[in-house]
Amino acid sequence: MVPEIRKQDEVWTADDQRLGKAQLLFHRTNEVNPALRLYATYLEVEDFDYGENFYVPTDFIVERQADTGRLTLNKKRDDAMQLTWFRMPDFVAHGQSRKEELPE
Repeated sequence: MVPEIRKQDEVWTADDQRLGKAQLLFHRTNEVNPALRLYATYLEVEDFDYGENFYVPTDFIVERQADTGRLTLNKKRDDAMQLTWFRMPDFVAHGQSRKEELPE
């Protein structure tokens, strides 16, 4: 189960690397199949340090610390780069998603 996510929550990898801050959720409106890496929901994470955005499947969020708003992933930063989470998913780029604003 995905924990509650709030706008500007900090997103950290399993190897304690900061990816950025939570901005939006994108829900897939077409085929969902995690075995093919077609996940239902992605979190857009804005990295202000390097000017990149990451699109992290919410399946990989393992916890949220309520006192700090820190979201932790079960993947390392190198994994995020190899999984090309820095690229906008096709379903988002082609308008096959529903955008959800995060609560403040």
